[in-house]
Amino acid sequence: MRRALINGNIHCLDESQRVAEAILIGDHHILAVGDNKEILGMVEDGEGSGTKEACEVIDLGGKTVLPGFNDSHMHLLSYGYGKTIADLEGAASRAEVKRIIRNHIDKNQIPAGNWVEAAGWNNDNWEDNRNLTKEDLDEISTDHPIYAVRICGHISALNTKAMEVMGLDRNMPQPHDGHYEVDENGDPTGSIAEMMNLVYNQIEEPSVEAIKSMILRTCADANRVGITSIQTDDFDTLPGRNFKNIITAYRQLIAEGRLSVRVSQQCALADMARFDEFMAAGYRLGEGDDFFRLDTVKLYIDGSLGSRTAWLLEDYSDDKGNKGFAVYSDDNRLFEVVERAHKMGTGAVMHCIGDAACEQAISAIEAAQKKYPHIKPRHGIIHAQILNEDLCKRMVADGLHVYIQPIFIEYDLHMAEERVGAERMKTSYHWRTMKDMGIQMAMGTDCPVESFNPMLNIYSAVTRKDLDGDPAEGWYPEEALTLKEAIDGYTYMSARMSGEEDRKGRLMPGMLADLVVLTEDIFSVPADEIKDITVAMTMVDGRIVYASTES
Repeated sequence: MRRALINGNIHCLDESQRVAEAILIGDHHILAVGDNKEILGMVEDGEGSGTKEACEVIDLGGKTVLPGFNDSHMHLLSYGYGKTIADLEGAASRAEVKRIIRNHIDKNQIPAGNWVEAAGWNNDNWEDNRNLTKEDLDEISTDHPIYAVRICGHISALNTKAMEVMGLDRNMPQPHDGHYEVDENGDPTGSIAEMMNLVYNQIEEPSVEAIKSMILRTCADANRVGITSIQTDDFDTLPGRNFKNIITAYRQLIAEGRLSVRVSQQCALADMARFDEFMAAGYRLGEGDDFFRLDTVKLYIDGSLGSRTAWLLEDYSDDKGNKGFAVYSDDNRLFEVVERAHKMGTGAVMHCIGDAACEQAISAIEAAQKKYPHIKPRHGIIHAQILNEDLCKRMVADGLHVYIQPIFIEYDLHMAEERVGAERMKTSYHWRTMKDMGIQMAMGTDCPVESFNPMLNIYSAVTRKDLDGDPAEGWYPEEALTLKEAIDGYTYMSARMSGEEDRKGRLMPGMLADLVVLTEDIFSVPADEIKDITVAMTMVDGRIVYASTES
């Protein structure tokens, strides 16, 4: 079925920055963009289809239209899975954490011996800002194994029962890609970093049908805020870490015509053994269609700034002796995975918060580029928060893409300078500087670490303020992006990251029919009001996947 959207304020975001009144959409693609008279004439003549087939005409009433938003990095299944476990986000104290988890056990009548799962706590919001420990969770239950993941996803707490099930005691060797904290006696405290894979190995994995429900829940929520494409890291986010079931779930939803967001999978293949497993199952990077693609390899190089597990070249300013945590203590383990991804032509994207992590990731990419200079994949750095001038120059020289999350400053502006000091802040979160250097940047949210609402992210990029409007003049305001740059980072540049700029991110004939209709003109409202703009309609593949009842 064709649709004509008329009387709109349609920003094509093409090279000419054309603003049109109307757009004609076929079953999957944009057929034409023009003024009302042109598009209505095509409808009457059946132009673009070869027949006078039925065409729905939608009057936009002057509303603003943009290409559909494309979140360049988040965790789709983590968000969906998080809706099935105890939600600790917003818990104002460790006492509230305990209350929420107890209520979750009671409400779901979880039998003794069964795992209790929770996520989202943030100790920086508590008067007592210690991490959760086994003693905290033991007060909830000693009969249930309990884990609780911090909001950043890099630190978790376990109770005594959980550690018993895992076999975590003072005799367990520290894993090469993780770390558990010990007390003065050498006994584990229940605080672990980058070790959730060992926890998930003990928990029953969700079925394909359960995974499909998680995907659908996330897609519905994403459509409500105008998201039409997502680049996601899902393979290690569920118990069982079963990428076969995850891929099957996506493909079944496509076959059923129920997937309402286009998905590019950033495949978490942390080492050669996991990579070999993926290849042996018959999968290949780059395969897929316009609704689901196995895109790049995704690797974690360090942790988070909030938990002081981001890997820094020098000590934390507020924690002397601590440089954070390197996931790849052996460079060779990282370099061989990056080299394989490079040779396959799709490249690797790497989570790097700290400058030491960025240095290691860039070195791995440079080694692959030097060895195979004729292959030109899309390598990228995700987050790229704490940097220095040399790292930025190398990113430019190497042609690296950077995936930024401006919404992070909602939290980080209140603690980042304390963590790394004023000197390192000069080359941190410096989006304007990176943009002016020619570094290609796309926008994402890392959801569920932060909300995937694009309006909050765009607001953060252009105002450099938290959601309460502080500081009034902006946090290092000289590093703000322009509104056009921020929107481009959420549309065209995000499409470039996944190699899909020829069919996404612009409203032009031949492009995929993905768009968002806003309730207000984002180009006219004061910058401080961008965060309050809502979505009137979202369209994916020519289908209306969300329509506000208030529009």
